[in-house]
Amino acid sequence: MTRHHMSAADSAWLRMDQPGNLLVINSVMWSAERVDFDLLRKVIQERMIDRFPRFRQRAVHSRVPMMRAEWEDDPDFDPERHFRHVTLPAPGDDHALQAYISSQTGLALDPDRPLWEVHFIDGYDQGSASFFRIHHAVADGISLMRVVLSLTDDGAPADLFEEVRDPGSGAVLLRTAEQAVGFGAGLVRHPSRVLGLAGTAARDAARIVHLTFLPPKPKSVLSGEVVATKLVSWTPPIPLAGVKAAARATGTTINDVMLTALSGGLAAYLVERGTPLEQVRVMVPVNLRPLDKPLPPELGNEFGFYFVDLPTSAALSPAARLSRMHDHVEEIKGSPEALVAFGVLAGLGAAPKMVEDLGVAFFGSKSAGVVTNVPGPREPVFLAGAKVDGIIGWVPRAGDMGFGVSIFSYDGELVVGFSTDEHLMPDPERLQALVLAELDALQALA
Repeated sequence: MTRHHMSAADSAWLRMDQPGNLLVINSVMWSAERVDFDLLRKVIQERMIDRFPRFRQRAVHSRVPMMRAEWEDDPDFDPERHFRHVTLPAPGDDHALQAYISSQTGLALDPDRPLWEVHFIDGYDQGSASFFRIHHAVADGISLMRVVLSLTDDGAPADLFEEVRDPGSGAVLLRTAEQAVGFGAGLVRHPSRVLGLAGTAARDAARIVHLTFLPPKPKSVLSGEVVATKLVSWTPPIPLAGVKAAARATGTTINDVMLTALSGGLAAYLVERGTPLEQVRVMVPVNLRPLDKPLPPELGNEFGFYFVDLPTSAALSPAARLSRMHDHVEEIKGSPEALVAFGVLAGLGAAPKMVEDLGVAFFGSKSAGVVTNVPGPREPVFLAGAKVDGIIGWVPRAGDMGFGVSIFSYDGELVVGFSTDEHLMPDPERLQALVLAELDALQALA
């Protein structure tokens, strides 16, 4: 029976599960026409299960006391145990689909089986939806979205994969060492890079100090005691052209505009809930794996994150809020925080559980939520014969973070997904409406 040591980063995510915030990545695709689910089963078998061993392996305790968990082939693996087939109740609209997904996101995956499941959903108007749930220990959100998109006919084919390696083996350590040596050799060949690094050393050191000594987040409706039930929603499709026009007109980026829309929506929401804040700190994941290279079969987590302060002062105009957001993003862009965060997570994964719990509490005390921005296919894709009309996913949150926001672009449109804690933020649709109103104001600047 095949066993592989779990990487330190993957181990960290495996052990972060809490009843109030499960570390499960959820995503959904929907279509106006019905997907052939029998065909989709075959596609999942060929492009996901057969290609990536993690979908046939379960997480088990190490045979050596105090060591990290291991991936082990499930001796009784049967993909049918991981498939669910359901039908939405009438009227089968977006609200019904969102209610179903909300009912599932607080349910833990079976720890004795590979940590994933797919729900085939009928009754979504005249079409259907496919809902994926995969534990963060398997891979980070960007990698898992690439896996899910590889199931589509026109998605990234990902036909070539690296040889399966044990993430804890000497081969991987040697590869990491070779990369480090190569980086050092590049500095020798190009001495100007040394001067460039020296010139930014003070700025980088300041960012590391900033990361270490961030004050705790202020008390508000965005964080506190969390419960298992999460509420999800997503916006109607937003034309990407209008957001691009606003970015061009203001000398900013699409990301700046969308973060500002979220900031303005949160500002109004906090005022309505009686807990206004000058800023709201969120975690923004950063991919550390090259997107132009094939995914390794062992998948895994290779990402860090930035702490980003969203300007939520109610006194700011949309233009002033956008300018402040742009300046803040430019300040942290290129800083070493993401790499430092990845190193810290790996260190926590290699430490005893008690130490990791303290680390999770530390990071959780700094951030109110998580925000992701994932670029999807620029052209329509097809899932088991049906054109995909929309895609959205939600990354999990650790500690007592009360909300998550996902921005996904696909076929010339944007969709913004919201996931909130039922106890802290029982009305995600209200936050959604306020964010869309702020986005309208920003697009008017163009």
